Amino acid sequence: MKDAPRHAFAVVRDRARLVRVMGAQGLVAALALGTCSRRSLFRWKAALARGGLAALVPEPHGPRTRKLKHPAWLEQVVIAVRLHTYWNAKRISAELRRREIALVGHRWIEQLFDDLGTSRPSGPRGRGPRYERSSPNSLWHIDIKGPFWIQLDRKRYLKTFLVGLVDDHSRYVIGLRILPAAGAEPILAWIAECFELCGRPLDLMSDNGTPFVVWMPGVLTRFGKNLRDLEIRHIRTQVNSPWTNGKIESFWATLKSEVLDREVFRSLADAEAALERFSRYYNYHRLHGEIDWCTPAERYDGTPFTDRGFDNVPALAHLVPWLDDLRKAA
Repeated sequence: MKDAPRHAFAVVRDRARLVRVMGAQGLVAALALGTCSRRSLFRWKAALARGGLAALVPEPHGPRTRKLKHPAWLEQVVIAVRLHTYWNAKRISAELRRREIALVGHRWIEQLFDDLGTSRPSGPRGRGPRYERSSPNSLWHIDIKGPFWIQLDRKRYLKTFLVGLVDDHSRYVIGLRILPAAGAEPILAWIAECFELCGRPLDLMSDNGTPFVVWMPGVLTRFGKNLRDLEIRHIRTQVNSPWTNGKIESFWATLKSEVLDREVFRSLADAEAALERFSRYYNYHRLHGEIDWCTPAERYDGTPFTDRGFDNVPALAHLVPWLDDLRKAA
């Protein structure tokens, strides 16, 4: 106790006196002094029995000093990544490991965020039944989103739709396109291009919206007839069960948070270029948590992941020189 401040001695003296009163005269007599609660009395009694008078020294207010397990420069890197990407702790840990920046566990990162007051705890996310095909091109997921409006100028907007194809086994984006309409003809022309590049899947899953299906049982749309002629089985999702087509729904959420909510497009060409850049990043440079923090391309065609540092991360590209200087100085 010799390192404790002078006011701490007075606090220890008062706490020890109250514990003695409780022991000699009872709990009621100690509480009658009106200086503490019942809970505090029992806590101090246990502390005194466990560690003597030193255990009654009051703890300092404010955040506790953390015992660092990693160098200070790594904290700076983690904080910078968080600020520019808003990735969670598990993703940051995986990205730093696979990019050979540092080996740091996600729990340490979570503790760092908690100490800095930037944690974002959340409850468990509801999930539907999980499934995954065992090989690429076994099952593809297709979906349409829209309308998606592009503001060409102050009072003129272009109405478009987004259509995407995702491989079930690898989460590889087979194709992503902006279309002027959600009809069957432009979608089938686009799918034909995807078949030329990646081959044909055994099965293709869609929801029950147009142009994929119609309300009359047994009647095929032009889309369905085309798949039948190509000997591709058309699987329809369960009604009111979005998790059935969850892999492409998850992709739409990622596209929205990382591109559509962050960029402003002033022309169709700008939007097409942004989607092409993101598809390339998503397939070859962005680690996916549902496939053991591999890239979709690693699973789809075996393309190795060779990025180091902040290479090929659009949100962190401007920090590449900073990271190099920081690691050299460490």
